[in-house]
Amino acid sequence: MEGYSEKQLGIILVAERLFADKGFHGTSVRDIAQEADVNIAMISYYFGSKEKLLEAVFRYRMTASRVFIQELVDNDTMGPLEKIYSLVDRFTNKMLNEQHFQCLMNREQMNSEPSPVKDLIWELKTEMMGLMVPIVTRAQEQGIFYKDVDIVLLMSTLFGTLHQVVPAKSYIRSDPEFANLPDDEFVEYLKIRVSAHLKKLFKAILTHEF
Repeated sequence: MEGYSEKQLGIILVAERLFADKGFHGTSVRDIAQEADVNIAMISYYFGSKEKLLEAVFRYRMTASRVFIQELVDNDTMGPLEKIYSLVDRFTNKMLNEQHFQCLMNREQMNSEPSPVKDLIWELKTEMMGLMVPIVTRAQEQGIFYKDVDIVLLMSTLFGTLHQVVPAKSYIRSDPEFANLPDDEFVEYLKIRVSAHLKKLFKAILTHEF
């Protein structure tokens, strides 16, 4: 993972929140400096520019995912379906715990202008796809997974579902069943519910078992 100091990490996390709440162009370096309780010169010293700070936010969040996926692929003690389930849990937790980042990521992916951040997003997605292919294809060769699996759409199903759950959280929360449930307990409930749904779906697609 990127070797950020405590001060740099504090700036990154403040920038992430402000970029998500106000948009990249609606957030000034002065806004970030005030929220992070640092001077503007320090942000310039650490990151060079607001654009480079945005890039640092993405590198910080995405490096951990890259390491996790590589370790998952290299793990010889887990079965293929267990690896898929681990991936589902990882990204369900990540998206529901890092909602500012998910908001920012969605905004950047919808941005029609080319940017280093967009390149980073697609670089990671391409890398993830390249790492997931061996997990699925090896299991297919062993007769564990069915042959008729579209891996690209499988990953799109994972991320598409999770991206929809985040904005739908308030709708689900409006159910009277959750009226008195603290926010942190509701998020944990939602993680379990979404993860169970995705695992059931993936098992059906990969093994034709329900």
